Amino acid sequence: MQVTLLDYTGKHHSDAADYAASLLIFTKNTRLEMQPNLFEEIQSWPQEKKFEELTYMANTIPSSWEFVHYTFLITGVTRAFTHQFVRTRTASYAQQTMRVLNVKGWDYGTGPTIYDSPERSERYKKAMDDIAVAYDDLIKMGAKIEDARGVLPTNITTNIVMSCSMRTFVEMVRKRSSPRTQGEYRDVLEAMQKSVADVHYWISLFTERTFDVSAKDLDKEIAGIQDEQKRIRMMKLVDQMRTGK
Repeated sequence: MQVTLLDYTGKHHSDAADYAASLLIFTKNTRLEMQPNLFEEIQSWPQEKKFEELTYMANTIPSSWEFVHYTFLITGVTRAFTHQFVRTRTASYAQQTMRVLNVKGWDYGTGPTIYDSPERSERYKKAMDDIAVAYDDLIKMGAKIEDARGVLPTNITTNIVMSCSMRTFVEMVRKRSSPRTQGEYRDVLEAMQKSVADVHYWISLFTERTFDVSAKDLDKEIAGIQDEQKRIRMMKLVDQMRTGK
């Protein structure tokens, strides 16, 4: 799996982090003051003042976060993951097709409870090999690619492009940080966070609130509960707290 940040607010400016921060602050301040030179005025603020304003913004109404955007290229992930990923409806996606593209030689992902066991890994690999042969045979026999793809597994690897606002990105990170989220999803989000932090260092103010850090610590404590039903019930409660539901 690899995550590449293709585009982001401020990319073509000398200081991307400062430009995006100024834009965030500007869109927040226009609720109280609207004038042509306000953006330039905010850009001239000292870094300490901007950081203080961002800290405040991270814990208030998130509507202004929608003016900052990110576009990611995510490669080598399973379709099992992308089926979950695209459920975030306030984002745009472009995904590699299997309807018209012959994906002969396709690769696949293997879950941890399978690759941790030689016996299960062998059985899993045999199933994938059988599917690969069936897929190729169907196409050789005259089946359309869009019909032959029906035998392909959910864990076939794929590539996807996602574009979203900072608000969507932050809310996704907060809501999907639970250990109940599929491991591959958490790995992708971690890589996305790192790529964003490399260009907008202040993003942690929004993605790592005191509550979110506390929730992660609580998740670790809950993981140690031996009673499975109690553990699941506690994890669901933490998830509800994360989403505010």
